[in-house]
Amino acid sequence: MAEQAPAARRLLVGGNQFLIGYQLQREWAWLIATAFFLGKVGAGLFVISFFADFRLGALVGLLVVGVGKTTAHLLYLGKPLRFLRAVVRWRTSWISRGIIAMALFCVLGAVYVAPYVHVGVPHGIAQGFGVAAVVLAFPVMFYDGFVLKASRGIPFWSTYLMPVLMLFYATLGGITATLALETLAGEVTARRLEWAEIGLLLANVALIGLYVLSAQLRGAASELAATLLTRERMGRVFLGAIAVGLGGTFVLAAVSVAAHDSATLAVAAVTDVVGHFFVFFAILRVGVHAPIRPLPLRAARGEAVA
Repeated sequence: MAEQAPAARRLLVGGNQFLIGYQLQREWAWLIATAFFLGKVGAGLFVISFFADFRLGALVGLLVVGVGKTTAHLLYLGKPLRFLRAVVRWRTSWISRGIIAMALFCVLGAVYVAPYVHVGVPHGIAQGFGVAAVVLAFPVMFYDGFVLKASRGIPFWSTYLMPVLMLFYATLGGITATLALETLAGEVTARRLEWAEIGLLLANVALIGLYVLSAQLRGAASELAATLLTRERMGRVFLGAIAVGLGGTFVLAAVSVAAHDSATLAVAAVTDVVGHFFVFFAILRVGVHAPIRPLPLRAARGEAVA
């Protein structure tokens, strides 16, 4: 007798058929995950570098957002005009608000880093533009979370924990990237940033745990997505990303603080980047559409359903 498929998989429906059941979203994968990742890390790097007065980090963060995130979005959309049309619905769409914030951030941030690339902008003016760029960087850090939160057809994403999680991960990525770039540039690393990194790592562990556990409160489709994330379809990817991105980075950051070994931060940056990307990639890939007609999760376990 053939082995029975796992409970979560038996509930999913496939293809383009109009069926009663749970269906995985198929639109958002590598390119959108890359765009989300580059936006968070790039904006976070700019913000942290601004407060650390580290212009090289601010420049790199600006390029990551302006070139990296924009390119990933354009490749996903296929036609640049679609990107332009997305701007017009800023009153109701977080995608439009995010694109506007990202464009203004890039313009203002370019003025801030202009003196670093030997463009004649007075220091006071550049600093003022830098403050404005930091204000706009924050929406870039978390607006993708509101985009996911607004996806009511996928209850696993539809929670205010999503933009909070995005913001915390963006800040963590910004701190790790700043510390690593400072080390590579031969500049003195601020010890307070290393302690902040450790604190954020612990906070992110708590947030991820709360996000997954709270999925049980958002209906059967969300519960199913949590099962796919932690035990079935993306279980190895997600748990591996947590182990590497949060666990591995925590150990390396602790070693760096205890041994005053800044070189360890370069390795920590790699583990943080890898873990960060695959955590959100896994979350995207287990997005489950709620069925048109509610289908109790217990049906997959062979229990009687009225």
